[in-house]
Amino acid sequence: MSKELNHPADILFKLSGNTLGDMLEDLFDAFNKIFNPIVGGLKKEYIYNISKKEIDDIVFDIGNYSLNKIYEGFFPSKVEVINEDVKIYFSEIIELKGDMEIKAIAYPKVIEDENSISLKVIFDI
Repeated sequence: MSKELNHPADILFKLSGNTLGDMLEDLFDAFNKIFNPIVGGLKKEYIYNISKKEIDDIVFDIGNYSLNKIYEGFFPSKVEVINEDVKIYFSEIIELKGDMEIKAIAYPKVIEDENSISLKVIFDI
């Protein structure tokens, strides 16, 4: 489960999980906490190739792509990691109850321990 941490200028979340899929679900959980959306059914899909990419680059790219989609009216609702691809499903946004504007996701920093992977991600407001 994503956890909001204190940060002096922006919003800082710690994402954690045992797999890339877990990390991305945690990222979308953080989006959910920030935007508090009401969504309809699944409307769009996006496939992102992850071969030869580091986890921080993947979270940065998918996070910012998803953020752009939120402002276009689609919320990331489901994620699957299939071999070398990540497939993201977007639902139509009916309403965003959160009133915060996020400009970008910046500086994902990987923190590894023996049992899981964690990432600290700054949401630039």
